[in-house]
Amino acid sequence: MTLSHRFRELTWPEVNKAIEHGPTVLIPVGAIEQHGPHLPVDVDNTITEHLCEQAALRSEGDIMTMPAVHYGYNAHNMDFPGTISIRMETFIAYLVDVGASLAHQGFRHLLLVNAHGSNGPLVDLIARRLTVEHECLAGAINHWELGWDFIRAELEGGPYAADHACEWETSEYLAIRPELVQTDLIRDEIPAHRGGARWLYPGLDGSKWVHFMNWWSRMNDSGVAGTPSLASAEKGQRMLEGTITRMIEVGREFRQIPLAERVDHRVAGAR
Repeated sequence: MTLSHRFRELTWPEVNKAIEHGPTVLIPVGAIEQHGPHLPVDVDNTITEHLCEQAALRSEGDIMTMPAVHYGYNAHNMDFPGTISIRMETFIAYLVDVGASLAHQGFRHLLLVNAHGSNGPLVDLIARRLTVEHECLAGAINHWELGWDFIRAELEGGPYAADHACEWETSEYLAIRPELVQTDLIRDEIPAHRGGARWLYPGLDGSKWVHFMNWWSRMNDSGVAGTPSLASAEKGQRMLEGTITRMIEVGREFRQIPLAERVDHRVAGAR
């Protein structure tokens, strides 16, 4: 019997069978937040769910995907309607509990696949906690970093083309849910040109010198950071396909890492 690649569709006996196979379990992590006047507030969830769904579907059982965690840390965007923000402490505790539950059941390889910038440092901490506190290996992925070479190759808008509701995100959303993109409302805006710190926004080489987040409304009128006017579904499909392929490679490699026994090198009296 072939098991579903979706955790939520399994019965508990089927969960046990999945544990015996030892897949990498993907936990999509997104946000509900404004994405300019042309995109729905579910952009982050839609993209990360699509990536995880397709990677798991195509992996021949080596990868399984969890239901998405739809809300993230979003305080900086709260001046824009449609944004939901979860406190850092709540977000961390919640996801640690999700991962700990999977480890308790016997899953040993977990990857949090994040789609929202301000979740990034938090999912990193969550993965580290899970690895040192529970019987599992947990990693964190910002999906745009995983697929950055595929994304960068498509961008035409200059060094600030990829940030938020931008050429990149709009292209990927056009490839997934084109009927929800209000193309007549697309406008370009570059916060780095009007008070946003220029080193906050990555260039096309992916670099970011300083990690910093201001209130979004201090440096932005539309909610857009980038050049969505240059977006297309064709670009988005190529970006998504490259990222999915990379995610399958990473998921398969990650599940091969052994959960080795720890070795205590302290002197006897310190143990």
